Amino acid sequence: MIEEHDTWQVLDATKLQTYMRCPRKFFYSYVLGWKSELPSNALVFGSGWHHAMEVLLDKGYTAEACAEGFKIAEQYIREFFPVTWDEGNAPKTPANLLRALPQYCDTYRDDDFDVEHIEVAGSVAIAENKLLHFKTDAICRDNRGVFALEHKTATRLSPSWMAQWRQKMQIAIYSHVLYCMFEEEDVFGVIINAAFFSNPPKREGSRDNEFRRIPCRRTLQSMEGWIVEAEDLFDNVQRDYDRLSEATPEDSVMRAFNRNTEACTDYGQCPFLDYCTTWNNPLQHADEPPIGMMVDHWDPRAADTVRTVVEL
Repeated sequence: MIEEHDTWQVLDATKLQTYMRCPRKFFYSYVLGWKSELPSNALVFGSGWHHAMEVLLDKGYTAEACAEGFKIAEQYIREFFPVTWDEGNAPKTPANLLRALPQYCDTYRDDDFDVEHIEVAGSVAIAENKLLHFKTDAICRDNRGVFALEHKTATRLSPSWMAQWRQKMQIAIYSHVLYCMFEEEDVFGVIINAAFFSNPPKREGSRDNEFRRIPCRRTLQSMEGWIVEAEDLFDNVQRDYDRLSEATPEDSVMRAFNRNTEACTDYGQCPFLDYCTTWNNPLQHADEPPIGMMVDHWDPRAADTVRTVVEL
């Protein structure tokens, strides 16, 4: 038996999206808490950009705010990656972030919305005794209504990247939060505030940093369907926890958190592919993480940038 960790029942979009992609990956990542000892540049750089965006939302699109935002972002990134790693991490580097901030301000210099909240976190009910946790980057209001502004970073703008947000679990949870916090007629939806990073162009007209805002709107009618699906997903996770409680290392196969073998190469190769290929019962190997991995249980309640906490 594995000793239950207090994060097991803390479900958020990150965990549920992983479960939807592959329950066994959910098991390794969030039940055992295994993750690579090496930091992810995509995650670190994304968090740095979030820090910079927070300053701009607070203080406006000015040169001073850009300088302050960059200083905070660079300091955060350098905690994980020294300058010597920048070439391998390009184009997601502090140098390109520095170029991108004034470009972003110029692109959106005509923004005319009020920022009501920055870094809002908490939990929201989807049914009795069924809570989902969330953290949204900002809640704003303009003449369209109230919207959640979500900062995302990438390196390549493509139709599939743009389209993925329409049915994303994260977007649905944020939409549910807005409908719980505000009147239906006041809710506009979620806006993806996307930044696509490139190295400095070598010739005029070459690709440079780009910015897009993608509106994702969910009606209350569409949210009714999502609620049903989210409840079923919640129940499926609990069913797997029940099965896990009955499983032992002596079993030849672990009959919980089954593998989805069609997702092994989504977003590159899954870090657990080798283990899924050779282990029918990972409980036989769960005492300690493999070489190159460590135990770090993801807990959305522990985010240190949260300014406002709401329980809905």
